[in-house]
Amino acid sequence: MDVQTGARARADRFPDPLVVRRRRGPVPDSLARLADGLADQACRRRLARLTMGPPGHSRLDGAHVVAATGYRPYESPGIPASSDGDRICAEFMDALSSDEVTASIRASGPMAIMAATDVCRRILAGPGNPLGERLAVLAAAVPAKGGEAGPVIAEYAARHAADATQAALMAVRDYWGSINTFWLPRGTGEFLDLFGAVFVLASAIDYTGASDDSGAGSRGLHIEAAGEGIAAVAGRAADLALRETVLTCGVMLAKDALRGAPDPAPDLHRYLADAGGAPTPREYAWARWWDAAMLPYFRLGFGSPPYRMLDDDGAGTFDASFRCHRIRRAIDNSYRYNEIIGVLTDYAHGETCNEALLAVAAGGVPALAGYATACARVVDDVLACDCGAAGHEEVAETAMGALAWYLVAPRYGVRAQLHALSTTSTTSTTSTTSATGGGFPRAFAQGAELPRLGPVARTRLTDGETLHGPGWEPLWYEDDTPEAHWVDRLAERAARRVVTAGAGTAATRACAAVAHRAIGACATAAPDELPWQAPLWRELFLVAASSAPGITAVVAPAAPAVDGVVTRLADLTARFWEHVIAGPGLAPAPPGDADALLSIDTYHAVWDSYALPPRQGIPVRRAFIGTLTSSAELTGVGPCGRLVDGIAAALTARDEDRTTTRPRLP
Repeated sequence: MDVQTGARARADRFPDPLVVRRRRGPVPDSLARLADGLADQACRRRLARLTMGPPGHSRLDGAHVVAATGYRPYESPGIPASSDGDRICAEFMDALSSDEVTASIRASGPMAIMAATDVCRRILAGPGNPLGERLAVLAAAVPAKGGEAGPVIAEYAARHAADATQAALMAVRDYWGSINTFWLPRGTGEFLDLFGAVFVLASAIDYTGASDDSGAGSRGLHIEAAGEGIAAVAGRAADLALRETVLTCGVMLAKDALRGAPDPAPDLHRYLADAGGAPTPREYAWARWWDAAMLPYFRLGFGSPPYRMLDDDGAGTFDASFRCHRIRRAIDNSYRYNEIIGVLTDYAHGETCNEALLAVAAGGVPALAGYATACARVVDDVLACDCGAAGHEEVAETAMGALAWYLVAPRYGVRAQLHALSTTSTTSTTSTTSATGGGFPRAFAQGAELPRLGPVARTRLTDGETLHGPGWEPLWYEDDTPEAHWVDRLAERAARRVVTAGAGTAATRACAAVAHRAIGACATAAPDELPWQAPLWRELFLVAASSAPGITAVVAPAAPAVDGVVTRLADLTARFWEHVIAGPGLAPAPPGDADALLSIDTYHAVWDSYALPPRQGIPVRRAFIGTLTSSAELTGVGPCGRLVDGIAAALTARDEDRTTTRPRLP
């Protein structure tokens, strides 16, 4: 019996609602206790057998590379085999299918929350629910998620792979390596490549055989791709992360089994009431941290040497994420950007975990309108926080890196979604018009109305570790900042994003001046003029990179290695603007899959920046992800705001109500 079959055999029905109510709490109040209520003693004993890396490193603090690799992403012909890696992967899968792990997860607090969340999903998608009907129409209009690995693998085969199998193996390994190089820009390249192997195992469970399967290959291929990396990283943080990834995979399997189970009762509303009602935002976050592998991911990242100042206990525990609410919100943006871009595709696939969809189900359209601009504000608030805790800069970089990566990754297809939604010919059927109260392309198109910046510039957040109150009321609002100050405020936010804290006042002011021109131009440009603004974003990146400490002459011929990387990244900021933000996408030359080519070229350039010394590489990467996210979030034309607020508008019942209102200060 494989792990998927085993999970379904053990969790093919919903628990009794009173059992769900009892298991749902309490939500852990520290990162160190996040596994409480998920892993019982028998489960912990079973997992204690698992260690990462070769024998002999279990007492090493943190997570370290202990075995060198000859693999070079985007260049090598293939991935080296590893007998130690094969052994560890087999032990991982054995633990995942064990009775101890399965039983503990099935009876856990996170799975009780998942049960209540899935009932909310079923109610939203049920017959006669107008919000669900409109979401179904919108979801049918966008390209189906899945199969995106094919063009990437073909490009690998054409560029450097020894054969088609090696192309697939490298694409799987580099998928997680690329995530790491964006999300953890202060890390070392070799470590970021190798530690992703743990999460290749999570992809083996989450992607293969799913309705949105990436098409990269079988579960066995994923396991083979993980082998070398999982045997090359060791330490206390690595061991804990490996065990926690087993728990994450178990949660994924149990969630999928619940999703495939019959309705738990004829009256879903009654079941949900008996189970304690819709999950609160805090409850959902507890379950989502496990479903998204947040704990093992950040344990490995923050347990590595460049981030050890954030490690509270030598095991990669970054408890400040639970002590400072601004840090907590920012680190949670890592999955919130996934929720934004996946609202419609997750709805189409019946995905249980999507905070934006749960917000609609539990709080209605007001809980969704403005969600994207609130996420943007989260990043700038954590950069401005002066509470004294370590990690604000690093977590802001993680949030920005996550957004930049999601927007470039072919799997998520935000550009293609918006193109489909804003094209009248794809959405003009009678059923569409009836279900949404009128044709909806105008809700998603680049608007011709001016100004565009108001909601972005005026959005503020009330204190709290989540973005919604207990009843899913928004914790964001719009203040009364006058229009004359919008561009100034947004330029200041962009300048803070693109340079590190030690860059100095002169560098920040120089960046703010360029950002002011870029944002101001976007505020007044007609939709067909937006692509012309690409040079301004390229300039912002160059100014940020060349003004950062230690690399004041990065564009000078005297530093050819630095100059080459910076020039490639500068060109990619312009290409990103033109392809992802300002238009329907550019045809590549020579012809090929434009999304795949942009992603590979971007990931390769970012990877090459890790050959620079940290005093140069870190500011360059900060300038890059800061520029991409400023262009995507602070201009009023970015894809996340267009998608979320377009959906909110389309969910509004009557044409005259399409301009959704957001909370304002009294």
